[in-house]
Parts: sequence; structure tokens; C-alpha cells
Amino acid sequence: MTQRIYKLLAFFVFLLPCSAFAVLHIDTSYTGKFRNTTGYAKILADLPFVYQESFQKIERSLGIPAREQMYVVVMFSDNLTYKGFRLRGKRQSMRTANRTIVHYIYLDLDFLINAQATLFEEMTHEMTHAVMADTMGLKEYDALPMWIKEGTAVHAADQGLARIRALTRKGFDINAIGGEDENIDGNPISLEKYVENYLKIRFLLKTFGSSALHRFVKRLMKSADVAQELAVCFNGLTEEVMNQYSHDFVKATLIDNARPIASRENLQRGIKFFDEGEFLSARLALTDALYGGLTDGEFQKAAYLLAECYIQERNPQGALQLLKQFKPDPDNVPVDRYEFLSAYSEYAMGLVTQAYFGFKKAFETSSNQAVQEGALYYIIRILMELGNRPEADRVMAMMRQQFPKSSYLVLAARVMATAR
Repeated sequence: MTQRIYKLLAFFVFLLPCSAFAVLHIDTSYTGKFRNTTGYAKILADLPFVYQESFQKIERSLGIPAREQMYVVVMFSDNLTYKGFRLRGKRQSMRTANRTIVHYIYLDLDFLINAQATLFEEMTHEMTHAVMADTMGLKEYDALPMWIKEGTAVHAADQGLARIRALTRKGFDINAIGGEDENIDGNPISLEKYVENYLKIRFLLKTFGSSALHRFVKRLMKSADVAQELAVCFNGLTEEVMNQYSHDFVKATLIDNARPIASRENLQRGIKFFDEGEFLSARLALTDALYGGLTDGEFQKAAYLLAECYIQERNPQGALQLLKQFKPDPDNVPVDRYEFLSAYSEYAMGLVTQAYFGFKKAFETSSNQAVQEGALYYIIRILMELGNRPEADRVMAMMRQQFPKSSYLVLAARVMATAR
């Protein structure tokens, strides 16, 4: 539990302004139907933070470090299409006259604002394409097989379970799964192929582990030689043999996900996804588990973790609504963490006074250093926002004394310096 708390508290650091990994330009010339909506305004406000977080997610899932000299332009549409196909997002990269590569990312606002997709998943998917193309070179990346290009993007964006469920709802012929790589004239691939490509990456991950997958991706970025890196990183594996074994894995996974799944199994799935950092998949599984006949203790666990997932998706309203549905039992939910998460949700919603007392309570009742450090940091932020510099200085001094090695000290100092 302690390791999970540190991991999750680290996420809240990512919500804060930091030095940019690359150059982001947001095209605000959009004049469509969402122009004056709160949903569009929220996307514009969240985008710089989500952009930074996507680098973190790509590095955690694929082992590719952030790019420091990379240029990205994000553009919006109400009805994004390509050669007649409706798209949620698209990446197009080109080299300018001075040899600089610029990556254009197009996002369909209709999907984002109507909650059919999250900004984080769509940005991470398209940024995976952009980062890999930027690292390898455009020509070398375009030449990769589709199972690598789309499989890694779906995996990094944690869209695997969502795509599998969409395919299950749509219906599929299990005997038609498999076959040649699909990418006719650059057209978007089918849902079946998205799922297949993702599950090939998942097969490598489950069979050989994340270290081997990261090594494969890193080496491939340098050599662009798929056959060579498969053999080096996966014990002599060839693409033909991989396709043979992954074919059985794909079918078994689809059949398993097509059956009815009981609430307790969904809870266990959700916990597993959550521990792996796949918060979108965790949200889907936990949502299905939540109202399906769980015990009170199981309900608390599911609701608490689901609230964490909502925070990852920048949905503090959803998180707070869940947290208010129960009083935490220490046997099921860490009470100090519950208090911290409730306070953070309130802070993100602008309920500053409630958040202050929540963080104060979390600090005073917790024996966990990560919770205490995080609570003090947000207390300092709130005090500075309220103009109470003397009290913020006092809390900062206490933080330095009690936690002299805390990573939050740098962030707190930055907040205080900015307010001068």
C-alpha cells in the first residue's frame, strides 16, 4: 500500500507546471460548435499538463524517454475524418525546410466533450506515434509493421480493454481474427486490427516481461530492424513464430472478455489494472464491479480505487461524488489517503477552504510520510493563493525541518517564489 501511495502522490506532482520537455503549440483558431463551452475551455486548460503527463506515461509503458527538442501542434475539429473514416485523433508529421520535424495532432472534440474518450488517452496515443517517429525518423517509422505502430500506441494509452469491449459490443467472427497486416493506402485500420495489434504487444509483455519489451522498443528506435530486435530481445523469436503464438493469445483473450464477468472478478481485475498503472482499464472494470452485489467492504475498495482513477482522468467531481458515498473503514480503505484524496478533489474543484481543512486533517492523522509531505505541499499552495504568506512561511519551515529530502520542497519553493 505504501508503494501505491507514493506512486499516486507522484501523479499529483505531474499536475503542476514544470519545465517543458518539448515545444507545444495549441491552435486556438477553432471556431466550431464547442467554441464557447466549458468543456472546450477545460480541454484548453488541461492540455499543457496532459501533454507533459503523456511523456511520463509513454516512458513508463514503453521505456522511451521524453524528447527535449520536439515540436508539437495540437488542432481541434468537430468531425475529424480521413479518407471517409471517422477518427477520434490523428497524428501527421512533416519535416520543414530547415529540417525540423513538426508533429500535428488533430483531436475530435465531439468524442472528448461527450465523454467517449479522455484527453489523456487520446493525447498519449497520438504522442506515442509522434515520439517514436521523432526518435527514429519519419521514413523509418512509417516503414514499421502496423502491429508495432498501433499496438504500442494503444498499449501506452491504456486503450486495450476499451477497444476489446467495443469489439465485443460490435460483434466479431473469431475465425476471421488474424491474417495480414492491414494498412491499405494509409487508411485507418479496423477495430479488429486495433485489438489484434494491441494484443500482440500484450503477448510480448505477458510472455517476456516489461524489461524485455522496453529493451525491444529502445533498440528498434535505433536500428529499425524488426527481425533483428525480435531475435535479440525475445530469445531468438521470429515474427512468424510470434504471429503463430500471439494468434492463440488473441483468440483466448477475446473469448475470455466476451463472457459475463461477475462483480468480484471485475473488482480483482480492476485492482490488477490499477496496480499496473492502467487507470482507464481499471475504471472500466471497477465501474462494472461497483453496483453488482459486492459486500460493503468490497464496495468501499472499488469506490475508493475508482475515485483514484477519476483523479487520473482529471475528473475531481466524479471522484468526490464517489468518496462521499461511504465512510471509510480502515480495514478496507486507508483513512488518511481517503482524506487526502477528498481534499485534493475539493481543491481541484476550487473548494479551497474545505480542501485546506481536509489536507490539514490528512497531515495530522497520517503516519505515512508520502501523505504528510503531499498534504503540507498543498496547504502551502492554498495559503499562498489566499494571500497568507506568514503562515505559508511557517508551514514551509516545518516541512524543511521534518522532510528535508522531500521532492515537494522544490515545488513549494517554486510556488512561493512565483507569488513574490
